[in-house]
Amino acid sequence: MMCSVRRPLYAPVILLLMLAVAVAAKAKDDAKPKDDAKAKDEAKIVNIGKLKYDPAEVTIKAGEKVVWVNKDDNDHTVTANDGSFKSENLGRGEKFEHTFKKPGRYEYHCRYHPRMKAVIIVK
Repeated sequence: MMCSVRRPLYAPVILLLMLAVAVAAKAKDDAKPKDDAKAKDEAKIVNIGKLKYDPAEVTIKAGEKVVWVNKDDNDHTVTANDGSFKSENLGRGEKFEHTFKKPGRYEYHCRYHPRMKAVIIVK
């Protein structure tokens, strides 16, 4: 006569609970805001095209970087009205970047196209 042994189901239940806790912890970690070091590495992008800076107004925090990308067939520059930053000539596909360390309002323009104007606001 064979005897049937019932095995407890503890092991699979414990594994499922551990998996649920791990998934919940990962979701909570993903929901956390990015730390300041990572945020400072990320840049705001300003596209240059159709004789415009897009967006024409960007607001950032001190220590953040802005990258301008020329997507136009025309050459352009990024030149601060106060002389605090300026790019060389930017041909199609070329980039210029600047990190803003101090709060303020930084108006800029294109040397070749004086009607092209924009502003960076640093808080």
